[in-house]
Amino acid sequence: MAKSKPRTLIQPETEGQRLFCLVEGTEVELADKIACASALIGHWRRGRRTPSEKQRHRLELLFGIPRRAWDIGPGLPVPERKQPTKEATEDTEPASVSRAKDLDTLAITNMQIDEILDALDNENITDTAQARLRDTLSKSLALRTRLERDRELLEDRIVREHPSWLKLKKDILSALREYPEATKAVIRAIGGKNDFTA
Repeated sequence: MAKSKPRTLIQPETEGQRLFCLVEGTEVELADKIACASALIGHWRRGRRTPSEKQRHRLELLFGIPRRAWDIGPGLPVPERKQPTKEATEDTEPASVSRAKDLDTLAITNMQIDEILDALDNENITDTAQARLRDTLSKSLALRTRLERDRELLEDRIVREHPSWLKLKKDILSALREYPEATKAVIRAIGGKNDFTA
């Protein structure tokens, strides 16, 4: 087994980087444990890159390096992840893989936006992490807008194609047949001529 080479001291940019530099082992040994490319080990130690969320999870399990340590300055206390209270609803709890299958994409997106906003409130967050979070927030907000618009269109289509609405349309048209002005007014008020074609 190869001994780990003494590492040159690097001024860490994050608490995660500082803690990871303390982990014993060669780049190859650590890469095998973490199941990643050995080049990443050097990048993380030198502060050139930070681990992905999946990799942070592995680092936390293997070496006890908290996930959020990669987002704060060296030597600063790592904030605890907010735990949901018993009174918390699904909308206020942090997203998790086990619950994600029970939620729709819009609900998950809203939870992620809340988590990003919470992370941005942390005064110990590094500039790099803050920039990444702001970029992710921008993309998440755009996604939420699109999902809300798609939901509205879907709900509108479901209503227009619902058998009860189709029957009601037919009854309204039948009742207004003798009153052309009233027919036009109802068509304008409820949503256009296409909605009233049988």
